[in-house]
Amino acid sequence: MQIKMKYFSASMMMAATMVVATGAQAVVTTLQDSVSYALQHNRSLAASQSQVAAAEAQIDAATGQLLPRLDVSTGFYRTNSPLNSFGTILQQQRTTAADFNPAVLNSPDYVDNYMTRLGLTMPLYAGGAMYAARSKASAHAEAATLQAQFQQQRLVYQTIASYVQSRQSLAQVQASTNAVTAAQQRLKDAKALRKRGMAIASDVMDANVYVLRSQLALDQAKNNYEHSLESLRLVLGMNDANNLGELEEPRLQDIDSSLDDLLASATQHRADLQALIQQEEAASASTAQAKSGYMPHVNLTAAREWHSETLGLNNGNNSIGLTVSMNLFAGGADSAQVRAAKAARIGLNLQQEDKRQQIQNEVRQAWRSLKMAGYKLRSESEAYKQTTESLRIKALRHKQGLETTSDLLASQVRADQAQVMVIQAKYDVLIAKAALLLAAGILNEGVVK
Repeated sequence: MQIKMKYFSASMMMAATMVVATGAQAVVTTLQDSVSYALQHNRSLAASQSQVAAAEAQIDAATGQLLPRLDVSTGFYRTNSPLNSFGTILQQQRTTAADFNPAVLNSPDYVDNYMTRLGLTMPLYAGGAMYAARSKASAHAEAATLQAQFQQQRLVYQTIASYVQSRQSLAQVQASTNAVTAAQQRLKDAKALRKRGMAIASDVMDANVYVLRSQLALDQAKNNYEHSLESLRLVLGMNDANNLGELEEPRLQDIDSSLDDLLASATQHRADLQALIQQEEAASASTAQAKSGYMPHVNLTAAREWHSETLGLNNGNNSIGLTVSMNLFAGGADSAQVRAAKAARIGLNLQQEDKRQQIQNEVRQAWRSLKMAGYKLRSESEAYKQTTESLRIKALRHKQGLETTSDLLASQVRADQAQVMVIQAKYDVLIAKAALLLAAGILNEGVVK
């Protein structure tokens, strides 16, 4: 399938550069903002775009080989060689009868010559080598464009994953803050029961230990949150920490497609697979280019030269010619290049088969992971609901002296852990959804709500 090279042109790169320059002070607070910012500022993506520009330049270079070549040169020499001296005088159009004197011919004086040449070379036939070179350059440029598109899709996924991880870390900070508040209340209740003679000193100690551990968990959650923000800024290509605000809740579009539809989409749209196909096209062109070594090469040449004792365009003469050359023996180099090109094409074809199977596996695995993430979220949500209700009942019983402090604290720990699991499961669904879209080759900034 031939894909038009319509992305990553020089004009788009220039526009992206202008956005970088003018939008550097934008504050990112949403997932949509993050994806847009990353597509404009991520340095790895910019590097892949530069590779596309370099590959496209090779098309122009190959095209240039099909066009006439015009060269100009100028130089000076001084000689008293009998043959060269007489020839130079002829070219300068100043030969006289005296110049045919044998003494002058055999022992001439030094002759000065300024030579300027304007030459035109036109390739008429090269066995298809130049057309093959252009086809190869075009296929390489298409492959580079497709690789850049896949790099862009991966960047969207990395941005979503990093943003979701940061938002998850923030949610865990909030949950840990609530856990500290709850732990302080448990300590307060334990002290009140101790004064009423309904609790013992060890109950207060246990409650105090729970406060310390909850505070430690909060500090760890804050530390993880800072780490996640640093990772997010790296993916975004953001140097200024002030450009990242408080992150809002991320959302992605739902996936309504069936597994079979996603498998078919992956085969059609995965840019990395299409890039391999283009690389095989380039290998085919390399084979044709190598075979041109067996064919004759025909070139048309035309030139105008000027020869003078002084610098200037004097005494001009013209020449035009046709040259035909053909390699009869090159030590097997041509046949070796043909074999190498054919072997490269076979290797790329095998890589395509592996890539197709790998893509199918990735889609199936991502599909199962998303399903599992959904099951886990429902299970953990129900577990959190039940542990919260159990904690509420035990808290009431504890205030009435019917429940031990240790049992209450154990129930509080289970509720805290259940909340953390719900938070993790919730954001795991988003990452699994993005991973499935990436595997199917349809992940783009439009999936972000």
